[in-house]
Amino acid sequence: MSANPLPDTDVLVLGGGPAGCAAATLLARRAHRVTLVHPRRPPAASLAESIPPSARRVLEELGALEAVEAAGFHANRGNAVRWAEGPLRREEFPSDQGGFHTDRVSLEGVLTEVAERSGVRVLAGVAARSVDRAGDSWIAACEGEGGAFQLEAPWVVDASGRKGVMARRHRETDRSTTTLALVRRWRRPGGWDDDAGHHTLVESYPHGWAWSVPLSPSVRCLTAMVDQRHADLQGPDVDAMLDEQLDRTGMLGRLREGSDPVGPAWACPASLYTSREFAAPGVVLAGDAGSFIDPLSSFGVKKALSSGWLAGIVVHTSLVEPAMAQTARSFFHRRESEVYRRYRTISAEFFSAGAAAYGTEYWTSRARAAQDAAGAGNEAGYTDGHAGAPGSPGRTLPSDPDRLETGVPESDVRQAFDAIRARPTLDARPGATVRRVERPAVEGHRIVLLEHLATPTVPEGLRYVRGVDLAALLEVAPKHPEVPDGWAAYNGAAPPVTLPDYLTALATAFAAGLLEFGDS
Repeated sequence: MSANPLPDTDVLVLGGGPAGCAAATLLARRAHRVTLVHPRRPPAASLAESIPPSARRVLEELGALEAVEAAGFHANRGNAVRWAEGPLRREEFPSDQGGFHTDRVSLEGVLTEVAERSGVRVLAGVAARSVDRAGDSWIAACEGEGGAFQLEAPWVVDASGRKGVMARRHRETDRSTTTLALVRRWRRPGGWDDDAGHHTLVESYPHGWAWSVPLSPSVRCLTAMVDQRHADLQGPDVDAMLDEQLDRTGMLGRLREGSDPVGPAWACPASLYTSREFAAPGVVLAGDAGSFIDPLSSFGVKKALSSGWLAGIVVHTSLVEPAMAQTARSFFHRRESEVYRRYRTISAEFFSAGAAAYGTEYWTSRARAAQDAAGAGNEAGYTDGHAGAPGSPGRTLPSDPDRLETGVPESDVRQAFDAIRARPTLDARPGATVRRVERPAVEGHRIVLLEHLATPTVPEGLRYVRGVDLAALLEVAPKHPEVPDGWAAYNGAAPPVTLPDYLTALATAFAAGLLEFGDS
């Protein structure tokens, strides 16, 4: 095995997907020497990706939004969901701020180009087989077209996805459910109508659920999510297995009418997992390497980009301020653990609705597993599919799992919002029980110890809600009885936020006791 053929590397990134490219790009832009190894993916196994509008923010932060917009990806204009025998529900995205539909290979091509332009050394067609500790460095055994060689770096970001070159040592797999994705593309010469042509479509049925993403006006990818233990999957013919599952659906199965398959179907594992620890000295597990959430959320790419971005911040902090390394790693672990738990909490509602509607083992096992993983018990209303279980969820898809909970009950925030609307003027004042505590947070591109605002409702403290700085909010809100004036004053003194985000933060501040109403 040959010696390292490259100049010194500060950070070795394993994997050229959204998480790996995000981490590598951020670090290279902070003047670190970054090498990214990117094994080639077979085009036939390129999964469709639905990128939500909320991913625009992190893409812009990485300097990749312009390149993604210029790539000509199919527009993502919303979702249409038929769940648990309920009515069809729609979510429409703003036409000027929509998302994107593409496949994984095309997306990775754009993101690796952005990384290279940022100064990342990209080794395409190279796979890391193993990584081992050697003193203060990591030695990666790699293999490419030129044969085997080694790479050495003090830091490694494992963004190698389900393969988990390093992450598999830290994995915790949810053994209560196993999921297999059956995938195929179809082409309809005349295309699909506007209702389906730009939307992610999702539908549940008794033994699974299916989804479809358009890749162009005339090509769609259809996927059925099944459990090998509970579905009758006879024989090795994946084409037939997928057709059998789609025949059990209504809306999605009909998409095949007037269309022809593009290539054979394929199957890939889609079972869930998380990690016991997401960061250790010299290593961070980013994106799907650390955890995998069910595609039901449509936030897989956003989750990976955000995870990679934060992984880059953790490594940057550790390199420039070693005394903060442990704090940064602990922050990353808590955040990634909470993202996974948050998703499981939200998905429990959808799986419970499936259990109530169908009563099959596929759905009852998933409802139990999601609630156990989220620590939700029966709070989501799961009752083995009998009386008392919830009906079809009111929203189209689970909320963004990357948007973490504040610790304030949603019902309290809603009640505070209603109270704000009912008052002639805001008449706000700082809460009587507010205290200030130091907690780690992201500031710029570093993990720092930042002052948080704590009350008995949020004893760990809060600083940001929907991008709104609560410390600045507590300065502004008491001075402006009219909410629009307060919003304008906030945007004049802090990075601007939208009115809905400002209102959400304002209601959260009241619900948490950070603000309280005056006597008027």
